[in-house]
Amino acid sequence: MSLKLQSCSHTRNTRAGLSKLSFRSLSSHAAPNRFHQLPSKTPTVRAFPTSALSYHWDTLPPTPAQLNHAAKFFKLQPPTFLWSAEKFKTMDFGNSPEVCFLGRSNAGKSSLLNALLCKNIAHTSSKPGRTRLMNAFAVGGAEDNGKNRLVVLDMPGYGKGGRAEWGTQIMKYLEKRKELKGTFLLVDAEHGVKKSDQQLLAMIKDIGVPYQVILSKADKIVFPGSRTPSSQALETRLTELRRTMESVKEAVQPNSEDDGGAVGEVVACSSEKWIEGKRMGIDEVRFAMLRAAGLEYRPSIPLARPVEIVPHEEIFSHG
Repeated sequence: MSLKLQSCSHTRNTRAGLSKLSFRSLSSHAAPNRFHQLPSKTPTVRAFPTSALSYHWDTLPPTPAQLNHAAKFFKLQPPTFLWSAEKFKTMDFGNSPEVCFLGRSNAGKSSLLNALLCKNIAHTSSKPGRTRLMNAFAVGGAEDNGKNRLVVLDMPGYGKGGRAEWGTQIMKYLEKRKELKGTFLLVDAEHGVKKSDQQLLAMIKDIGVPYQVILSKADKIVFPGSRTPSSQALETRLTELRRTMESVKEAVQPNSEDDGGAVGEVVACSSEKWIEGKRMGIDEVRFAMLRAAGLEYRPSIPLARPVEIVPHEEIFSHG
């Protein structure tokens, strides 16, 4: 395939035309004492059908209890920076489940991570290709309880501002990291799945890592202006968002019988827009992350009381 930027080589035999992909560089991680709190909330939108922000074709939507648990999990402990690595071989070892975020250089990945982690901990910039290292953050349980906490990786992006060597290191991580439980591919809701996204998806499928597509910047479709839309306008925009999610489904899993490792749902979100006191779709993404790591809330199902079984012979032996 041909891309505008230089390409990187894939370390395994993949489908024809998928061995090269440009990744953007990621900036060095900012010092922890320079992290600052998220800005104040923007105006909220009320009476919004939040169920319209996700499309499930092979999964069940999370329950309110599961969403509430996900929100609390990400606030149990302040998120902590663990390490930065330029190469896969220099990554620290760990025993916590990991999920990683991939996406084009302008998909809003770092902004989304800051919203998910409730803190400006991932460096953001208006210039594509700002971050230069693979950065790991921990959220949830305490450090001495590694199995009850989640490690989130902010990975190099691809496209504008990319560097070839990052692609090689990312593919090594996806192939060899035992702690990796799921990969989340960020796709800009306004632009949909691009050719480079499809190429990366094919690589992920070839490796066999579970993955899910997240639509970022969904507010650009649903709330393109500063005014609160009318009911009719909102319905029209939600219909457009639904069409976008359906097109993502066709790109990710055209054959419903062959998932290729894909989670059968698409979640739309925004790191900026607030709806009824919550950021748009953020708790749904949090739940998806916990589910990938096996840390989601699973409601207990009450068992039926034991019933005495009477043998057939006893029933018919009395005449």
